[in-house]
Amino acid sequence: METADLYAAITRASARTLLDWWLIYSVIEQESGFDERSESGCGALGLMQLMPSSFPTWSRTSLLDPENNVKLGSEFLRECIAIWKKEAPDEAVKFGLASYNGGSGYALAAQQAAGAAGVDTATWASVAPFLAQIAVAGKRPDVEQITDYVRAIWTKYEGRRGHAILA
Repeated sequence: METADLYAAITRASARTLLDWWLIYSVIEQESGFDERSESGCGALGLMQLMPSSFPTWSRTSLLDPENNVKLGSEFLRECIAIWKKEAPDEAVKFGLASYNGGSGYALAAQQAAGAAGVDTATWASVAPFLAQIAVAGKRPDVEQITDYVRAIWTKYEGRRGHAILA
C-alpha cells in the first residue's frame, strides 16, 4: 500500500469511527510498523494486527487487505474505547488501548481489583498495577506487554494529536 493510500484509509476510518486520525496512525505504527503483511507469533494480521478469532466471518486474505484491516481495526478500537464511557476521554483511550491489546476482561478485572482495594478506578495509571493481581478464566495477563503497549502508543499519540494530519 502506498503511503498516500494508507493515509487515505486512516482518514476514512477516522471519519467513520470518530477516532482521532493520530490515534489510529499511532496504533498502526506500534502494531505493525506500517507493514501490511505483518503477522505476529500469535497469528495477529496486518496493519492493525487483527486476531482472526475476533473476526470469524472474514478470511485471512480479507484481514490482510490494508483497507479492510484499517477499517475493522479502527472499529474494534472504537468499541474498546466505548467500554470506558464513564472515564474521562483521555483515560477512556488508555483503557481502550489496554483492551485492544490484552482484552477488555483483564482491564475490567484490574479496575474491579483497584476498586476493592480502595484505589481510584478512573485512571489507567491507578488501575494498571492491579493487572499483576488478577486472572480471567484462569489466565493471567502479560502485564508488561499491556502496560508497555499503552505507554508507547499514548506517548506517540499525545505528542501528535492536534497537529495537522499527514496527507
